[in-house]
Amino acid sequence: MSALYVYGVGQSSKCADLSVRGVAGGDVRTVEHNGLAALVSPVEGGALAAAREVRSHWRVLEEACGSATVLPVRFGTVMEDEQAVRDLLLEPNSERLEHALRELEGRVQLTVRGDYNEEQLMRDIVSGSQAVAKLRERIRTLPDEAGYYERIRLGELVAGEVGQRRAADTRLAIEMLEPVATALREEELRQPDAAFNLACLVDRERQDAFGREVRKLADRLGDRIELRYVGPLPPYSFADVDLDTEAAAWA
Repeated sequence: MSALYVYGVGQSSKCADLSVRGVAGGDVRTVEHNGLAALVSPVEGGALAAAREVRSHWRVLEEACGSATVLPVRFGTVMEDEQAVRDLLLEPNSERLEHALRELEGRVQLTVRGDYNEEQLMRDIVSGSQAVAKLRERIRTLPDEAGYYERIRLGELVAGEVGQRRAADTRLAIEMLEPVATALREEELRQPDAAFNLACLVDRERQDAFGREVRKLADRLGDRIELRYVGPLPPYSFADVDLDTEAAAWA
């Protein structure tokens, strides 16, 4: 007998079966309980092929959030059957799930990431910092061994300059995007060339206005930062639901 892979939870009246295939190619449907609906699909026993199935997980949630507010479940959440979904997920957490769905109703997550053009960034730092420029020139005149500590110092100076520019660029992005977002959060920077990573909660009807501000931000930043604009997505960064330990873990 197949177990059920769980993608997320929404309101029964607004969640419908989806045409997109789920994890392991399963048909996506809903399990309902007292006005809540969990999006699920059948899976057989055995390990999931993570790289491929993560994409399937995201596709289901992205299609679902096109018409409904869905609280996403962490990748890999599998429950025994429909009754387990009702008894362990929907029923014990109904109050918190309903509250979160009301808070997020009519809103989607739009993510804006900025990555530095590393060559341009270094040119800007050298031209904008006399200390960096002078030390860089001094190191060029020294033998490798003699310049060891100077190179360490140069790395520290450059890191400090990058940090200052990153802070300034993040402030600019927040100042421009926050007025058209309901909420905004700074996310972890996962790459050394990252400038900022912002998760923005936006009303569905304001997506076009938000997109216009993103384009204005891109114009302000110019070639030195490449913007990546992703969405609409389920509110991954804003679904702060503290579930019981027996229930599935949420992202």
